[in-house]
Amino acid sequence: MHHEDGTFFTRTRLPSEEQKLAVGLLVDESGSMSWGDRITHAKKTAIVLYDFCQSLQVPITIYGHSTGGRGVELYSYAEFDSIDTSDRYRLMDMSARGGNRDGAALRFVAEHLAKRPEKQKLLIIISDGQPADTGYYGTEAEADLRGIKKEYSKKGIKLFAAAIGDDKENIKRIYQDGFLDITKLEDLPKNMTLLVKQYLK
Repeated sequence: MHHEDGTFFTRTRLPSEEQKLAVGLLVDESGSMSWGDRITHAKKTAIVLYDFCQSLQVPITIYGHSTGGRGVELYSYAEFDSIDTSDRYRLMDMSARGGNRDGAALRFVAEHLAKRPEKQKLLIIISDGQPADTGYYGTEAEADLRGIKKEYSKKGIKLFAAAIGDDKENIKRIYQDGFLDITKLEDLPKNMTLLVKQYLK
């Protein structure tokens, strides 16, 4: 867009209005997410959070992850600064699939988020259980996740894990102060938007 005198708009927001927050959401799409409509509630949450951030012009990226014959599988549903209008529809494609090798997926999205210029960066992972994939489980996998959380905390990324299954104690042990106990699945969308809202002040 430009003025009639030929000068171009270089920014659409005043400096005081600039956003200081970017959000990343990573959704567990392992097979166990099919139990009790967990994947349905995770999908609803992704859509609500996406719309919430879009309405406030908060940059958001949303990924799903699982494992298959080729290792870790990442599904891009919404990207920062996306130029098409199909993100909301892609979110409907989330589904329960294979295993969950959380570390690689978490590191990918965290690195994606770390490149953002915003001062505050919030990364949320929605999961119903601890890591479970061939060669990646138990104490070694937990240590990997704790290391990733610590590493990216130093880069200014606040990491939260929303536990929506029966494996809450293990998830709490892994993420410690970033653990979010979601007892009622129907409250998940509201709780996630309230979490983001805290960092908009």
